[in-house]
Amino acid sequence: MFSLEIAVLAMRRGANMEPNSWTLLVICAAKSNGLSPVQLQKSLFLLERRLPQEDLGERFYEFTPYNYGPFDVKIYQDAEVLQEKGLVAITQLGGRRWKTYRATSDGLGLAAKLRTETSLHALEYLDNVVEWVLGLSFRELVSAIYAEYPEFRANSVFRG
Repeated sequence: MFSLEIAVLAMRRGANMEPNSWTLLVICAAKSNGLSPVQLQKSLFLLERRLPQEDLGERFYEFTPYNYGPFDVKIYQDAEVLQEKGLVAITQLGGRRWKTYRATSDGLGLAAKLRTETSLHALEYLDNVVEWVLGLSFRELVSAIYAEYPEFRANSVFRG
């Protein structure tokens, strides 16, 4: 079971949730598939772009154009804090250059509690976004983001 400290870290009602709570919800929505860094970044970016501020709250990630489109390093920092708290496992499988973000059982438990305090509209959209990103290759995902948000191609190293 998770401690009171962990619960306080992430538990806020609805739009008062901290960004790391949204990161946990996105990672948990991927279930056992886990998320690659680009899938995690783009899922949270789409939440920021398409959900009303009333759902997300005033404090959220601030995305800037980077190597593969919209990016905020704070997402990785928050994921590492979630790992330290035992809510997320970050692994790097042999032969791969990227990490995978997966929820732990404690993370799934806390996310279930957070889901009861989040708008149904936001949860439905979050689940759909995560399912969508999981269904695309790296190339397809980055290309789709650039097609919809060309301004985030500014600093890109991606030529796909």
